[in-house]
Amino acid sequence: MRHKVKWWCSLSLVQHRTTVVFILFSLFPTLLGVYTQEHDINMPHQEVEFWARKIGNHIFHLSNAFALYNDIKDNFHSRDATLQENDGLQLVKEMASDVTNMMKFKVDAVNRIMNVAEEASLDKYKQDEAVDYFNAKRLNPSPDIPQEAIDDKNYRNLSLLSNSHFDGIPINESVSSVHVPTNVYAKAPDVINAIRWSGRLDRTFKSNYELDPTLSWQYFGSSTGFLRQYPASEWVMDEKDPDLYDARLRSWYIQAASSPKDMVILLDVSGSMTGLRKEIAIHVVLNILETLNENDFVNIFNFSTETTELVSCFNDSLVQANMENIGEFKKALKTIETKEIANFSKALIKAFELLQRSNSKYNKSGQGSQCNQAIMVVTDGAPDNYEKIFSTYNWPHFQVRVFTYLIGREEKKKRDLSWMACANKGYFVQVTTLAEVREQVLRYIPVMARPMVMYQEDHHHIWTGVYADIAHERHGHIVDPKQIEWLWEVREGKRQRDRTENYQKLQKLVKDSSSLTNIHALQDKWQVENFLRYGEFGLSSRSIARIKAAKMRKMRGRRGAPGLKEGYRLMTSVAVPVFDRKKTSTKTANLLGVAGTDVPIREIEKLVPPYKLGVNGYSFMVNSNGYVIYHPDLRPVHRESNAEFQDILKPNYNSVDFAEVELTDYENEARANDSELLELRKELVEQNPAERMMNVKIHLDDMKRVVQRTQKYFAQKISGTPFSLGIAMPDGYGKYKVHGQIELTREIQDRRAGDVMDHFSTGNWSLHPDWVYCEYKYDQHQEDQSPEALIKEFLSRAQKPNWKWRSTRTRPPPDPIMNQAQHKRWKPSMGSDERKDNYYCDKDLVQSLLFDARATNVYSREVKIEDKIKDKNMGSQNFGITTAFVATRSGLTRWIDNPSESSSSNGNSKERHFMKVHNRAIDEVWYKRAVDYYKEDQDAYVYSVPFDAATRDPDEVLVTATRAIFVEENEYRMAPAAVVGVTIKHRKFVDFFKNETYKCPSYPSRDSSCKKAKTCESTSLNCYLLDDNGFIIASENEDDTGKFFGTLEGTIMESLVQSEVYKKIQVFDYQAVCLDTQEKNSMASILTTPIQTLKWFANWMMGNVFWVLVKTQLYTLWDPNEAWAYAQGQWDPNAAPTDEVTYSKGPINHQSTFGEYQEMFPDEAVITEESSGEGSGKYPEEDGSGREGSGEEEIALYEGILEYEVQDYLDGIPTEDTKRTESPDVVGDFPPLELAYINKTHPRPCDKTVYLYKLQSKKLKQDGLYKPVKGKLSNCHTNGCGRPFSVQKVISTNLILVAVNSLCPCESRKVDIEPVEVEHNETTSCNRLLMQHYRKRPQSCVNYHPDEHEIKLCGGAGSLGPSSVALLTLLLAHIYNSMMQS
Repeated sequence: MRHKVKWWCSLSLVQHRTTVVFILFSLFPTLLGVYTQEHDINMPHQEVEFWARKIGNHIFHLSNAFALYNDIKDNFHSRDATLQENDGLQLVKEMASDVTNMMKFKVDAVNRIMNVAEEASLDKYKQDEAVDYFNAKRLNPSPDIPQEAIDDKNYRNLSLLSNSHFDGIPINESVSSVHVPTNVYAKAPDVINAIRWSGRLDRTFKSNYELDPTLSWQYFGSSTGFLRQYPASEWVMDEKDPDLYDARLRSWYIQAASSPKDMVILLDVSGSMTGLRKEIAIHVVLNILETLNENDFVNIFNFSTETTELVSCFNDSLVQANMENIGEFKKALKTIETKEIANFSKALIKAFELLQRSNSKYNKSGQGSQCNQAIMVVTDGAPDNYEKIFSTYNWPHFQVRVFTYLIGREEKKKRDLSWMACANKGYFVQVTTLAEVREQVLRYIPVMARPMVMYQEDHHHIWTGVYADIAHERHGHIVDPKQIEWLWEVREGKRQRDRTENYQKLQKLVKDSSSLTNIHALQDKWQVENFLRYGEFGLSSRSIARIKAAKMRKMRGRRGAPGLKEGYRLMTSVAVPVFDRKKTSTKTANLLGVAGTDVPIREIEKLVPPYKLGVNGYSFMVNSNGYVIYHPDLRPVHRESNAEFQDILKPNYNSVDFAEVELTDYENEARANDSELLELRKELVEQNPAERMMNVKIHLDDMKRVVQRTQKYFAQKISGTPFSLGIAMPDGYGKYKVHGQIELTREIQDRRAGDVMDHFSTGNWSLHPDWVYCEYKYDQHQEDQSPEALIKEFLSRAQKPNWKWRSTRTRPPPDPIMNQAQHKRWKPSMGSDERKDNYYCDKDLVQSLLFDARATNVYSREVKIEDKIKDKNMGSQNFGITTAFVATRSGLTRWIDNPSESSSSNGNSKERHFMKVHNRAIDEVWYKRAVDYYKEDQDAYVYSVPFDAATRDPDEVLVTATRAIFVEENEYRMAPAAVVGVTIKHRKFVDFFKNETYKCPSYPSRDSSCKKAKTCESTSLNCYLLDDNGFIIASENEDDTGKFFGTLEGTIMESLVQSEVYKKIQVFDYQAVCLDTQEKNSMASILTTPIQTLKWFANWMMGNVFWVLVKTQLYTLWDPNEAWAYAQGQWDPNAAPTDEVTYSKGPINHQSTFGEYQEMFPDEAVITEESSGEGSGKYPEEDGSGREGSGEEEIALYEGILEYEVQDYLDGIPTEDTKRTESPDVVGDFPPLELAYINKTHPRPCDKTVYLYKLQSKKLKQDGLYKPVKGKLSNCHTNGCGRPFSVQKVISTNLILVAVNSLCPCESRKVDIEPVEVEHNETTSCNRLLMQHYRKRPQSCVNYHPDEHEIKLCGGAGSLGPSSVALLTLLLAHIYNSMMQS
């Protein structure tokens, strides 16, 4: 009985506990509601598979039908297109031979200029004889204005005609023009004399151009400062832009004027070097740095009691004088401090010992020039001449030249410094004013050139590295790329001006708040900041994104030259020194100047035609330093920064190493030295023939997509230059090329064939705008020089008698030993008519074009697309195909518009037709991607949308679908012939996507019995179409279009990587630029003055003085903030006085409103990414509070510029004393002045990295069929729920369909693909700067002549010479003119 009771009690206890648990679960259903619901809903994996298959089938058949894929493919095969094997080594040899011949012509041209210049300088002229020349700054190119009507009698009429060979710049081929720098006195006797005798060069310039029609600008840069340039063109500058050009600072002049050099600069920073002396000394060092080039090596030491490196990273070493290292020196010069007493002994010994180590005969690394050596001493005086040190380290061989720069006016300090220079084959100058710094610094160059000049007969020509010049129809051939920092300051000034104007508007709105539709906008810090940036209230994040995207599209680089804005052109130059041959009683060795000519990179690329390399093949060129001359991944201008800065050159654009543009597939950490890559680089530097194979990563679409590929590399030297030419071709399909041509002559003779232009009869067509099919060699003044117009003209001419191809691109220049008869046969004389008729046609390219035109001649209006659709139930009216197109290997693009879709939209569209923009055939990204994807899926169309689609008009967004056509003999022998495609209205594409995914598979249409929870119409299911790189092609929200999936569903994206749906690939960018925020200056107070007239007069006087400083490049010595602010012309020196303005005394106290504003907007985060290696969320999410969150951008608080910088903009705007009506909600002195300030930035070269994504199609297959990938994010929320998802490959596409359950409120981390800076510690950062791969020194080195000791000229004191007089005269004349006008 006891046991029974005990058992009953135990049972009762269990029942009681069960009841309690049941009650608890019934009391808290919300704890498990989501969890149980998630378990009740099964993911529709079968439905997703069905949708993907149906969508793929439908768009595949429609695209095939519209693009006439089968017709075009059959035409290529039936017209006897065959395959030929590509012999890369033979191909690169032929190309290198053509380039070598072209380069020899350039060398011969500059040699002729040099010879005539040296002879002309010997002519004697009367000093009072008038000089007749065309001043490039004083030309009147308009024939409508008679000479007598020009007020300034210094102007001259000169007819100028636009010439396509010179980038459309108006020129005159009969004469040259002369440019005299602002800091050179044009009427100085030596300048006038050199201009006079150099006039004889015009005949040589013209003769050179007739001999070689590919010649670009020819010029002679005189040591006196002027530049004579042919053909003549107008040197036009905006009144607000200073003319900073000086030929003597160009790389072609500096490299030709002297052999490479190792240089140590000793900068005195003792206590006496303060104030103006310090500024002059810094400016001297800056100008010395401007005279160095990539073949020079340098270091700077500060010396007082101790001698230390200016840049700590460059400890005890000489570094290459490339732009990045020079930038480090310039940045460090801003931080020097003066103190203590100068110890010259330590400094000189340090310099000599460093140079001795650099010049060691055991130094075989290629570092250091091992040629000229120099010590530059910049000081305000030395207590001794230190003869003992010089005798120990430098005598009797005098390997090191010593140049001394005495800062200041003290005459008694000359002796010792002058002795140092004269006793060590150097030069001494005394610098007393800022105006004479440049001229005094440039005096050292002729001294370094003395050995070369004394040998007379040895004229070694040099080739520069790549550099960017600006050619503009209005500006001409004018801009010095070394003005990068100045241009950046100008753009910062524009940013400041725009923000200040918006600040003025805000002040007026606050004053008259009745004009505000929403007074509460003044309380919203985000709205206020957006107003200051964009000038409007009420902007949504979408509107802001559209504004930014519009700016980016406007500033985007010119098509045909990736990374370049219209106007920039890359080039190299060949130059040769010009020596003075006069015999004088006193031993001299004068450098007259440098003769040279430019070689645009485009002229080199013409000799390496891309059609011979095929799609995804490319050529490149590297110099003896390993730097790239051209390469498809060379990106010289800003693209990743704000739109306002996108057309400014990067700080190190011309010193990009070959190892920085070729990214091996083995690279898992920044700057990993892959042995295969470095071996190839060494062979390029050594100019040895090369043949290698490497696995590489290729990034596309502004580093948003990535392709992994095996490539074959071939290289050959360019004889007579320091360059090597290389080509790269994909392994696999790159081994072969499609061979199919129509023999033009036979076609014309065949009467049954009809007119050859009949092959272009259907559809619209265009040719690759950068390829040369046929062109005239001389007649460059024709209005229409487009490839389409030229091919029509030449095909018409080809049908006339006596037609000749003339397809030889280059030939060797005439041999110097030729007699007159041989030379005449080599180049028969041509009359003006024959000259105009001289042309070139690429026979292979033109005949391949005709073959392709015949094969693609299918887009007829008579062809009914409906007849091509096998499944009549598909229907096409709702799919939205607008255009069908095909592009071929020969650069031909053809298209036809769908009348039912195009007629309604194209007429009113603001966008240019898609095919008129994307007309570069094999160079288009959609062409390259289609060919690469052919290996993945031969039936697939590759889909894409613009990345900024969400910021565009939805009705104008197009989906692009492309598919490659290959000519195949077997699975191993194949090559791409063309790519067909269609464009589809995105809005209709999405409608089709929704229509299919909102259905249940078992029903032909939507039905009430269908469980809505199992379709994408359900609120519990989010559906996306993603491309092979993870970008959203279609979703239920049109704002998602073009975005990276990880920015919306980061956690899901990471799961797709773990499930091997996508592969994550790390890519490094070694050409990146980071923006550093400049240090903030303290807030300066501006005292109130009661006399407005005196204030206006002071502003007027300072404005005129500042104008001259800007024009002479001296403005940078003032506060740089004032410099760039003034450079934008924010106040007019001649403007009338404005009303009285009062300012608060002392620092401004931040009001509470501004304090809150600071909390919400921390320091500007232009470049402040987290370097986690993966993207992370950086923006607040939308909070539903009336504004759309911080949106897609980083909102920055712009502040920190001196108060008076902005106050000049705000002159006349009441700031404190003016009464105004305030909203009771706006507290304090609003808006505070600090809101008008921008946060100034400065570009810095850096390394960045990004993870990109690639679809793993093979991982989605099971037994040869695509099957769903089922996944789930488990326990991603505190309540224990998860997020299941389903992934299915869309057949015959590069797309996947992703369905994600959205019921569980999981936190999703943002994963983006924005590059982030690779964080370097101090050691790795220094290693990056000091990393110098193998290089080959220039072959020419002339640093000694046994008779040089006879030259006694070694310098003297600086004085108020012609340059200074010219500057003072310019200042007085400008002030006088301003007074007269006012």
